[in-house]
Amino acid sequence: MPRTKGATTKKGGKSKSAVAPSVELTRELFQAAVALRRTIEPADYKRYVLPILFLRFLSLRYEHRRAALAQMIREPNSPIYGDAAALNDPDEYRAKNVFVVPEEARWSRIVEMARQDDIKLRLDNVLEAVENAYPEKLRGLLPRIYANSNMDAEDLRGLIALFSKDVFEKDHVGEDLLGRIYEYFIGEFASSEGKRGGEYFTPASIVRTLVAMLEPVEGKVFDPCCGSGGMFVQSDAFTKHSHRLSFHGQESKEFTLRLCRMNLFIHGLDGNIKLGSSYSNDQHESLRADYILANPPFNDGAKGADGWGARLIATNDPRLSPFGVPLALSPRNANSMWILHFLHHLAPGGTAGFVMAMGELSSSEVARLAVRRALVDNNVVDCVVQLSGQLFANTQIPCALWFLSKNRAGEKGYRDRRGEVLFIDGRKLGSLIPGSRKQRQLSDDEIFRIADLYSRFKRSGVPEETRGFCRVVPIQAIQQQRYALTPARYVGSDGAIGEGDLEAAGPQLVLQLKQQMEAAHKLDQELNAVIAALGLSGSEPRVETGKV
Repeated sequence: MPRTKGATTKKGGKSKSAVAPSVELTRELFQAAVALRRTIEPADYKRYVLPILFLRFLSLRYEHRRAALAQMIREPNSPIYGDAAALNDPDEYRAKNVFVVPEEARWSRIVEMARQDDIKLRLDNVLEAVENAYPEKLRGLLPRIYANSNMDAEDLRGLIALFSKDVFEKDHVGEDLLGRIYEYFIGEFASSEGKRGGEYFTPASIVRTLVAMLEPVEGKVFDPCCGSGGMFVQSDAFTKHSHRLSFHGQESKEFTLRLCRMNLFIHGLDGNIKLGSSYSNDQHESLRADYILANPPFNDGAKGADGWGARLIATNDPRLSPFGVPLALSPRNANSMWILHFLHHLAPGGTAGFVMAMGELSSSEVARLAVRRALVDNNVVDCVVQLSGQLFANTQIPCALWFLSKNRAGEKGYRDRRGEVLFIDGRKLGSLIPGSRKQRQLSDDEIFRIADLYSRFKRSGVPEETRGFCRVVPIQAIQQQRYALTPARYVGSDGAIGEGDLEAAGPQLVLQLKQQMEAAHKLDQELNAVIAALGLSGSEPRVETGKV
């Protein structure tokens, strides 16, 4: 048992926000990429760099905890004052979600190894030592790939030197650091592979917003498209590492699943993470989660010749009948499949918060509209948050946050919210990340503003309407708008046509265009009359600006 006590958690408390890795860190990584391009294909870059980063941050967390314990041993008021044995007690490390690193795998030793001619073999041996120290958690995650690779030993030394710089010493507690780095790899090297970086990693500020709004305190957390596990890491940080949450996930790509398990291990977390497609091979069929957080692929199947695989979903699949009657699926867009999947896995009293492309809020495609209608009519849509573009590193696609809940009748101590939906238009929120000219992020204050509004909606009553930002809307009003869920429609935003809402706004735009053309034509006539009265018409062409 650890001699020191773990941190306490205040229910519903505001967690300390981690600072997103700086642009400086991104530049450092780019230098690493340039160094490796001499002998390694860009598509393989992440496979060689991530294990080294894993060792670096694993060692960093161990060193920080060891230094903290050494300080406590010297403090008279500490529970471990004078207890030198605490410095090597694994329980003292596990109490803070830290693992003891084998001596040969500590970063100082790796830096020493880098001077040796056989550094590639030695690094493989280090990975084996770490895996053997924690076989149940790391088996199969750290393949020995360096000794038999064509990677130049000098390049490997360069990477070790790069990751020894001060920028990596900064405290990133609660931050999904491996995932942020992976985001950068995908964006930079996808073009080298001849394709778009379709694995849009969830930006840190969006993850923090989802977690702050859901307020996961105790129970099961599920992400069926978990990527590198950022939702789990931030959920744990929100509870101040209370160990009252269990994590369950699924990922379709083996390498990304390994990344997730490595990420959880670095943060001292356990997770039931399975490999397979959530569409056709649901690995958690019986799971009912208290909290679902996810960022599924935007509009998956929209560009593929065969769509996303709707034909593989049986018509009697229970996910298609959340309200008794089976719902049809769009063959070229998997958004509604994801929504139904989330709802199926939601426990009574639970809430799901997830990211969707803006178009899903107002699509008139028959199957997608039918799903949206069923969600609204059956009182599961709780809140929709509209966000701006430029929040993702590798695409400017704007997005929305959806919240579906099974506690709208007042379960779990919340108030009865049936018949009403909270809409928030956050398009004006966010600012450029320092050092970036294209990517934006939400500030801590903005995240708190959104989360606090949703918390009051769930607990206290209908929040006061703020024109252009938020409004609680009766379901009847949504039904009258053909079940469009775009917040800008309802909150009175300036130019209330929101991104992704152009389809529904088309008739209004055409009417405005006709009115403006008619007004322009009238002005043309008046201007031509003035020109004629002045005797200036001559042979010059008449002004005709109002005709197309």
